[in-house]
Amino acid sequence: MEGQSSGDSLTALAEAVAIQDELVQHRLALEWGKTLLDRLLRNWMQLETYEEIAYEDKVKSQAFLVREAMTTLSDLHTTLGRFSHQLKEHQRHLRQMQDS
Repeated sequence: MEGQSSGDSLTALAEAVAIQDELVQHRLALEWGKTLLDRLLRNWMQLETYEEIAYEDKVKSQAFLVREAMTTLSDLHTTLGRFSHQLKEHQRHLRQMQDS
């Protein structure tokens, strides 16, 4: 019985380490999203103040920036959604282990 408990503990520990390793990757994804938004804002502000560009070209550039951000942020949203689900499952598993 004690061997099974040790095995369960080692499995839970290995799972926790794997999830924490993934968490680092997702933190990097969040930092990448922040960098993207910072760049978007910086470029947007430059477009607003740059008067030597035709209005139509300014709108075209703004539309491009927004499309690029939406695509990238959509991918980030999907990744974070999957990870959120994984963390919730891990949290549920931890609660079950405590209740046992």
